[in-house]
Amino acid sequence: MADVLQRLLLDAQDTWVIQETAEALLERRDTIGLRQVLLAYSQAGTHDAVDHLGAALDCNPEWETTQGADWLIKQYRELATDPDAGVRNEAQQILAKLRPREGWVRDSRADS
Repeated sequence: MADVLQRLLLDAQDTWVIQETAEALLERRDTIGLRQVLLAYSQAGTHDAVDHLGAALDCNPEWETTQGADWLIKQYRELATDPDAGVRNEAQQILAKLRPREGWVRDSRADS
């Protein structure tokens, strides 16, 4: 099954398939779905695939709520130690992008 998902997520002929598959996996709200998208993102060989997978990760509706963002950060932290180097590296890069934001939150609380 994972092989089929990876073929769909990396479909060089149809970006709609990439986008829909990534969104469906992320809608599951589990580590398995997120891991599959990160794995494909790490292996994407075309600019279009990178764009669509990145958009699905960045535009995940979970980022819109505090509870959802907390859940995503927890999942990314778990995946940052994944045995697959591609998944691990992508999760670590996403967490690294978030760290400055965490600092901003601390700074704004200190200013209050």
